[in-house]
Amino acid sequence: MHTKQVPVADWRRTLDDLSRSYDGAVVSLEILGGEVGVAEEVHDQPLRGITSDPSGVTIRFERPGGLHLVHRVAHPQRLRILETDEGAVMAIEIQGDEGMHSLVHFSSPARPEIFHPAVQ
Repeated sequence: MHTKQVPVADWRRTLDDLSRSYDGAVVSLEILGGEVGVAEEVHDQPLRGITSDPSGVTIRFERPGGLHLVHRVAHPQRLRILETDEGAVMAIEIQGDEGMHSLVHFSSPARPEIFHPAVQ
């Protein structure tokens, strides 16, 4: 397994590329740290977008019945891509400003060709 840190200047482009290429991919969301410990917020649901703006990162999931769930990480500090030894994306890790980590796990690892060259 390898971890690649995404430079802040490339967050939006990287996350937008991911959203376009993997809209509907089956993912899970875990929250780690603080009083939460480890909590699974979403289990095997379609990804409907992940984006960054100056105030944070927003992740959207589709729930059964067409309902949507939004998870927001305000003031993120780090964005990392976790890959298999073969280079397939296994997860996206977003570290918040209070030490909380949000992990979006792909049910099937995704190839990294979609990402901007700066993070490869």
